[in-house]
Amino acid sequence: MAQERSIEVKVGVLILVSLGILAAFVLVMGGLNFEKTYAVSVDFDNPGGLQSGAPVRIASVKVGTVKDLAFLGGKVDPKTGRRTLVRATLSIEERVRSAIHDDAEFYVTTQGVLGEQFLAIEPGTVDRPLLPDGTVVKGIDPPRLDLFLAKAYDLLDTTVTGIRNNKELISEIAVNTAGLLKGLNETLTDNRPRVDRIVQNVEALTVESNDLVRDAKKQYVDNPKIQRTIDNVDKLTTDVTRDAEPLLKDAREAMANVNRVSATVGDASQQEKLKKALSDLAELASRANAMAADAREIVAHMKKGEGTVGALVMDESVYDDVQEMVRDLKHNPWKFLWKQ
Repeated sequence: MAQERSIEVKVGVLILVSLGILAAFVLVMGGLNFEKTYAVSVDFDNPGGLQSGAPVRIASVKVGTVKDLAFLGGKVDPKTGRRTLVRATLSIEERVRSAIHDDAEFYVTTQGVLGEQFLAIEPGTVDRPLLPDGTVVKGIDPPRLDLFLAKAYDLLDTTVTGIRNNKELISEIAVNTAGLLKGLNETLTDNRPRVDRIVQNVEALTVESNDLVRDAKKQYVDNPKIQRTIDNVDKLTTDVTRDAEPLLKDAREAMANVNRVSATVGDASQQEKLKKALSDLAELASRANAMAADAREIVAHMKKGEGTVGALVMDESVYDDVQEMVRDLKHNPWKFLWKQ
């Protein structure tokens, strides 16, 4: 009797231990823990394959779970002011609150290539405020591989259909292109010596042009005579400008003195002659001033390469034309005596 009771006790203890192990296994596999948590809501346009109960991870470490996925139908949330299709409610452990800031990023990814999908958190900038409890943030949608494959298949199907329906046209284009390339190849082959001569002539012309430009620059740009001429003209206009104003001032004073004298000396005819002489003198002074201004403008135009002289001094193309004309006359001196 005692032996039977002992067996029953052992069986009961074994059953209790088995039930305890089973309960612990269920708790561990179900991810249940007794950590204190806080809630954060994440809005998505399409969360992909994310499901309720999926883990929430920071740096691959699980720190919470997705408690709920709610379809909001694209309504405008008065709290956030944006349209939302799906809202995921996260339960995040309190111990990691100090690591998640208000500029944190929430996105859906997978563990490996074909692994379980979970919601990952990039904690954000350290000097930003912490993310408060109950905050609603905008998540980053996962890449739509299925949508990409569907569009790629549609594009491929359209391409294949277009090729199938235009076989004759594509074949004709290919034949014409091959014929064009063949004709071009035959043309180049038949005219290879001429092409070689053209290339050599172009190369020789390039070398001659470089020499011509260098000589022109040496003769008409870097020539000290040209520079001295410009400096002399510039000095002349400066001197004229400097001396014109005192001359005009003296002329005006002389006119004023003569006017005063003419008003008191001589009869009416003599005064008229004096006034005419003064008028001629004033006109002469004005013309001198205008000539000085024209001289300054001429020098300015020459420095800018404007006009015939300026172009001859500053524009290399004019020198090129002159050099070409001289070369032509050297090779064909009969042009001096005969005009067509």
